Amino acid sequence: MRQDSRKTAENMITMEEYLKKRQAIKRQQAVGRADRTQGENALKMAEILYV
Repeated sequence: MRQDSRKTAENMITMEEYLKKRQAIKRQQAVGRADRTQGENALKMAEILYV
């Protein structure tokens, strides 16, 4: 069976587009991690202060 290569060519993105998307995802994940650690630190401080 032959595969239709035109469909895949239309859906293909360049390496540059791929890298931009990956960088955007990594930035979002880094911000999420930073927010999470700040929240964890705030909880630890609250536990220390209110005990």
